[in-house]
Amino acid sequence: MNMLNRALRLGLFVVPAVFITIPLSRAQWVTEEYHLKAGWNAVYLHIDASHDTLNRMVGADPDNPIEEIWMWTPPGPAIQFYDSVQIPNVGSTEWLRWDRYWSAASPLQRLAGNAACLVRVKDSVPEYTWTLPGRPMPPAQRWTSSGMNFIGFPVARENPPFWGSFLGPARSLHEYTEIYRYVGGPFGAGNPQRLFPAVLRNTRIHRNQAYWVRSEEYNRYFGPFEVELQNPGGIDFGTTRGQHRLRLRNRTDGPLAITATLVASAPPPAGEPVIAGIVPLLLRGDLDLSDLTYGFTRFSEEDGVWALSPAGQPGSEIEVVVGIDRSAMTGSPGDLFAGILRLRDTDGLILIDLPITARFAPSTGLWVGHAIVGEVAHRLVEYALDEHGRPLQTPGGSYVIDTVDESFGPVVRPFPLRLVVHNDDTGHARLLQRVYHGLGQSGEIILSRSEGALDVSALEEARRISVVHLPWSAENVPWSFNGALGEGAEINTVVNLPHNDHATNPFLHSYHPDHDNLDAYFESELPRGVESYDVIREITLRVRAPEGDFAAVTAGSGVLSGIFEETVTLRARGPATRVLRARGGFALNRVSDISTLAD
Repeated sequence: MNMLNRALRLGLFVVPAVFITIPLSRAQWVTEEYHLKAGWNAVYLHIDASHDTLNRMVGADPDNPIEEIWMWTPPGPAIQFYDSVQIPNVGSTEWLRWDRYWSAASPLQRLAGNAACLVRVKDSVPEYTWTLPGRPMPPAQRWTSSGMNFIGFPVARENPPFWGSFLGPARSLHEYTEIYRYVGGPFGAGNPQRLFPAVLRNTRIHRNQAYWVRSEEYNRYFGPFEVELQNPGGIDFGTTRGQHRLRLRNRTDGPLAITATLVASAPPPAGEPVIAGIVPLLLRGDLDLSDLTYGFTRFSEEDGVWALSPAGQPGSEIEVVVGIDRSAMTGSPGDLFAGILRLRDTDGLILIDLPITARFAPSTGLWVGHAIVGEVAHRLVEYALDEHGRPLQTPGGSYVIDTVDESFGPVVRPFPLRLVVHNDDTGHARLLQRVYHGLGQSGEIILSRSEGALDVSALEEARRISVVHLPWSAENVPWSFNGALGEGAEINTVVNLPHNDHATNPFLHSYHPDHDNLDAYFESELPRGVESYDVIREITLRVRAPEGDFAAVTAGSGVLSGIFEETVTLRARGPATRVLRARGGFALNRVSDISTLAD
């Protein structure tokens, strides 16, 4: 290491490795192999292996010959000037060390992603293959043209390219670059070893090996294309998100084609969450100008392929939108789904693994929206006629009905009806007249049927959502549907308005003598059908599956829509009834995923 410091780092500007901590479900895994030799080796971590400690992964394995690991972590800012030789030692600020014999006292305990390390293997083991599981990390290196870079390159695992072909798209980097590699054994004149231009041409670059690289003529070349993500840690749909955008950028002077393939995660290490299945990933297609919707393809059916123009020309950078079809996910709440979106160029120079994760979330929570009543059923009666064209009558004197047209027809002006539905985690949905959302008395955010369950000191931040077309009651008892709200479901409930309920029945006017449901002396209630009627509202929600466009399919976790139907039955005296029917469309948005409803 002294040779390296004296030869390469005296008086140079050095850019530190970048360690980005992104909250992302650790649910996708790959297994990398590092081929090591006795002595000092340099490895580059394209994976985050921080799920376990080095003491358990390496130190607890008596067959593992690794004795030391030094991770390169020079301090910020982005460019740091060094005017003296930097030698790895326990007190160094540029290195974190793990030592098998220091055990838990070692400063380095976990291996983060996108980091370069020096690894020492005991001299008695000529060769050793270190197998390390971890979560794939999108490339996140920084490059300086003012000093040395201790970095790795995301080249293909199988049949990696030669340095000559890899650096071919960056001619100035190929011609004016110093590259050093570790070949095993002790530090000395041959370790690290410089790869001169004549040697580079026929030397392969390995994915999991770290190199010291310096070039004053070129900046930011890690391969023929770059990927920019919304979340630098990967593609995380969580429980509610439906789409994710990424940008692909050509870094070469020629046209480039990029292929994306969805692959399953490797089995998780012991103690990590079980993976329920692969993420049902979609790729947004072209815009259909006839209805302004986007089509899509499923990655299980075909790969994504994009052609990029040369760098600096129109089409050299494109936006790619991927989505998730949650209707294809089944399981229990919180189940993890994972996959890896593997990007590679057609020349086989680099391979980038983008981790993808999602959690299964049933349609539990509070849904708020509207039904738009746009059609009502006719009741057009045609009476039977005799041969002279006169209506026929029954012996009792009633006209004989021939046909009744009860088909639906459009209304002049559609009428909105607010809907508030709570879906719990036991498979039951309930229709609510009002609901409260805010801080509960125990300090957590709650949904409640009563304002009394809320913290009185935080009522300014609480919200009440109410429905005016449903009957109000002090108890605010909801109406239960016969099932759960979800894609493809058909659920119904019944709302009763008794004929003598002055608070809710629309036929009653408490201070009008003809509609107060009292006799002429205002003493006794009248029976049903004299001045008012029982009103029975049967409400049905038919939730349709997402339509065939990208936006509808990827919005399944937060938006449900379908057909609203209502049958209103008016009950008069005895068995006499009159039935009215209406229907339209509805749309509900999930505004909270709280699955319990406090009393």
